[in-house]
Amino acid sequence: MSVALPNRRSLKSILPWVALTLCLILLIASFILHDTLFHGRSLQASSARPEAADVPVTEAVTTVTLAEGKLKAAGIRIEPVNQISLPSEVTVAGKVAANPDRRVEIRPRAAGVVREVLVNLGRTVRKGELLAVLDSPDIGTARLNLRGRQIELATARKEFEWKQQVANNVARLIPAIRKREPAATIQKEYADRPLGADRALLLQAYAEFEIASHEAEKTSALFKDQIIGEHPAAVALHTFEGNQAKLGAVLEQVRFDASQEQTLADQKVRLAEAAVIDAAQRLRILGVQEDITQLLAHASDVAASRSSSSEDVTACQVTAPFDGTIITKTAVPSQKADPTDILFVLADLKTVWVMANITESDLAVLPALKAERIRMTAPAYPGRTFPAKLLSVGSTVDPTTRTVPLLAETDNADGLLKLEMFTRIMLDSPTTQNALTIPTAAIVEIEEQEGVFIPSGQNGHTFTFQPIKLGREMDGRRAVLAGLTEGQPVVSAGAYLLKSELILQNESGED
Repeated sequence: MSVALPNRRSLKSILPWVALTLCLILLIASFILHDTLFHGRSLQASSARPEAADVPVTEAVTTVTLAEGKLKAAGIRIEPVNQISLPSEVTVAGKVAANPDRRVEIRPRAAGVVREVLVNLGRTVRKGELLAVLDSPDIGTARLNLRGRQIELATARKEFEWKQQVANNVARLIPAIRKREPAATIQKEYADRPLGADRALLLQAYAEFEIASHEAEKTSALFKDQIIGEHPAAVALHTFEGNQAKLGAVLEQVRFDASQEQTLADQKVRLAEAAVIDAAQRLRILGVQEDITQLLAHASDVAASRSSSSEDVTACQVTAPFDGTIITKTAVPSQKADPTDILFVLADLKTVWVMANITESDLAVLPALKAERIRMTAPAYPGRTFPAKLLSVGSTVDPTTRTVPLLAETDNADGLLKLEMFTRIMLDSPTTQNALTIPTAAIVEIEEQEGVFIPSGQNGHTFTFQPIKLGREMDGRRAVLAGLTEGQPVVSAGAYLLKSELILQNESGED
């Protein structure tokens, strides 16, 4: 019996199918052997692997029991949940804004180029703190002008001191001359004392007067002895009288000149002081504060300060006018700045304004505002209420939005309220509604959950923490929205001691 072999053409048609079958077999084998080859475990072991054991979770204890001694020391007081009538609340959307009276745009007083910026955006600064330094040619010119006026003042004061010494010396010299002290004695005594430009005229007139006086005395004696005739004696006498009149005129002129020169020197000092004050005021207009008293007192020290190369005459300092926060900053080094450019915006955010618009349908709540106090909340701080003071309520309805503007102010010492933050303002409506309330002192917070303690044992020593949902606060009480029923007893005093005991119990249980 003969067997027919397949021909070459039939083999070529079968080979692709054989190759595909081999690939499928290898793929199935790789899946089967994957765990054994790469994870070191068999398929049966993998399928029979037990699940991880559940870790027991210890729940927090919510009940606390006090010993007799602690119970007495705690001063626990129980009060039932009461239902009282509260005004209905109207909620109005608002927005936080800076107080315009404590917000300022800081501009340079003089044109210049920003040399240095010392603060960043959001920085809290103190009054007078340096914010930036500019190089200003205008300030440099004004400062140099002030220095020039101080030098003129120092010169005028020196001149006045000289003229004052002259006047004082002349005032002492005239009585000595009238007493006819010897000219040699006067010349020696006043040789080192200033007498001004009239020194030569005064002393010459006095010397001539003494010569004429001596000549008149001599000729008068000779005439009496009939040694000389009447004419020489008369000439000597008249010469003496002429020199005496001339000396008197010179004394009057010298006294007047000395006094006049002193007065003119004093006027120059006053004018020089006025020029210093004027230059300082011009510099102050450019934003540079100078102590005028010190400028006048130390005018003589300016020459040394001008020669000092360390003086920065073009520096224009930009300082904070009050304590606040930098909320806008545009100043950068090498920037050209004009008096119209805003370098910084400074705002005092310790108090902020809250602006809202009340619709016409809610205008009835406005007369119900008591003591100008309102409440507000912020979505960023759920569960927290911010007290605010009502500043004003608009008297006109906006024809477009049909609303009335409301403005309030609230403390922001902790900086939680940010500018442009949305808030919700709660206003009391004239209508009332019944609400369950509890004392505010009864509320404690445990693990970010507000609640109260309620008696839970028959012996009066056991208390359980009950989470509740709270509403508004009024007159020392909080409204209860969920978690309690009317008449249910709650701990109204001593709740914080119970909270401490509960926390200690939970901590010891975890240990």
